[in-house]
Amino acid sequence: PLESVINRAVNQKRKIGSLDVRGFEQPLGRITGKASEFQKSLEASNARVIAFGASAGMIYSVQTAMSKLVESTIEVEKALTDINVLLGMSSSQLGTFSSDLFEAASRNATSFANAAEAAGEFARQGLSATETIKRTSDALTLSRLSGLGFQASVQAMTAALNSFSKEALTTTEIVDRMAAVDAAFAVSSADLAEGLRRVASSATSANVTLNETIAVITAAQQITARGGAKIGNAFKTIFTRLQRPKVLEQLEQIGVATKNAAGSTLPLMTVLQNLANKYDLLTEGQKSYISEQIGSVYQINILKAVMKDLGGEMSLYSRALDVAENSMGSSEERTNKLNETLGSKLVRSLNAAKQAAASLGAVTIAPTIGGVADVGTKLFSGISKSAEKGE
Repeated sequence: PLESVINRAVNQKRKIGSLDVRGFEQPLGRITGKASEFQKSLEASNARVIAFGASAGMIYSVQTAMSKLVESTIEVEKALTDINVLLGMSSSQLGTFSSDLFEAASRNATSFANAAEAAGEFARQGLSATETIKRTSDALTLSRLSGLGFQASVQAMTAALNSFSKEALTTTEIVDRMAAVDAAFAVSSADLAEGLRRVASSATSANVTLNETIAVITAAQQITARGGAKIGNAFKTIFTRLQRPKVLEQLEQIGVATKNAAGSTLPLMTVLQNLANKYDLLTEGQKSYISEQIGSVYQINILKAVMKDLGGEMSLYSRALDVAENSMGSSEERTNKLNETLGSKLVRSLNAAKQAAASLGAVTIAPTIGGVADVGTKLFSGISKSAEKGE
């Protein structure tokens, strides 16, 4: 009986004021009953968050695109204007020049800014627009193959063109020869370019051709690994000292031919070749004296290394000379292979995007930005003048 009374007491529905006690006794059941409503609210909130994020992302993307549009328009306009100040092209000519410059940059997988920098260097040399584009493209190719900076590439090509002007070379031929020798021997295009920058003027005054200069730098670099700059300076000293009448006379005295039948001095590479053929037959004292007279104390090691190579049957010099003389199209071939890489394709895509943005910006936002800038200049100038007057 007691158990029955207790059960009735437990199961009886009671109220405390207006509160239903059963609501406290079965909370889990009530929550379970409303879980579906809670899930619907959560899904609605989540959808709003996603929609807001997508909207914000779209707004940010549009803002970024507009910013890049403005940046590209300003960058390209400034670069072309800086170049056109030197070239003096018409609007239509400038448009063609811009397209050619973008094409040169894309072909060599470099940015428009780098191409414009190289073009500016050549424009200062008084070249035509067509020749500026051609040399710019070749300079970008040389920079890409050698790792030299764009300014250094321009200087190396200019030095070679001006120094070996008698050979009527083009910049493409110069790059071809460097690229071909670079691929066949343990010498980089950077070493060749650095060497040519330093020795070109001395070489041409000594009747040494471009191919011979490239070949002798190649031989010295592969044997000594001293670097293009040091080797170039070494041969500048060697060619200068070898032209001295006293040195040529001393060579004649030991049986080295220095003049042709007409009595004119032979090209210096021929003189060096004649000396190399005779070098092993000299006494140690003669070797030491002649080497110091030609190479000085500082360049004697490079001179001896080249002498040893020139005296061999299959010398590095003769092989490099042969490669340089049969180098047509070598730089284009290497460039085409490099352009198959993913990085090169991405750079070309970015250049195309910049060119499109600049073209679009020039006809859409440029007039507006220019007008706003003019208004801003007048406005702030007026404020400044008024402030100076104390207003």
